[in-house]
Amino acid sequence: MKGQKMYVVTNTIRVPAEHAAHIEHGFGGSAERMKQVAGCLGFMFLKEEVDSDLLVYIALTQWEDEAAFTDWVSSDAFRNAHSNQGDSGATGEVHRYRVIA
Repeated sequence: MKGQKMYVVTNTIRVPAEHAAHIEHGFGGSAERMKQVAGCLGFMFLKEEVDSDLLVYIALTQWEDEAAFTDWVSSDAFRNAHSNQGDSGATGEVHRYRVIA
């Protein structure tokens, strides 16, 4: 992958189990919607398999480069996609990675 600028972003979301349906519904159509976002190469929404009252999800996106991700985050489409978060008690942690190999 020498010379490529692929960029990967993860958003780890921790949510009380009683709000799992809200979170899963909210991200349910994201894979299809993200296909329309310029520079987005892929989207996955993952659920960690644990027995707990606090569930862990990861939204993973792959981007052509950091600029494509930055453009998405500053767009009206991003704001609209995140406007219905509600009071789920969710907390998130975002990590950004440059793909090396």
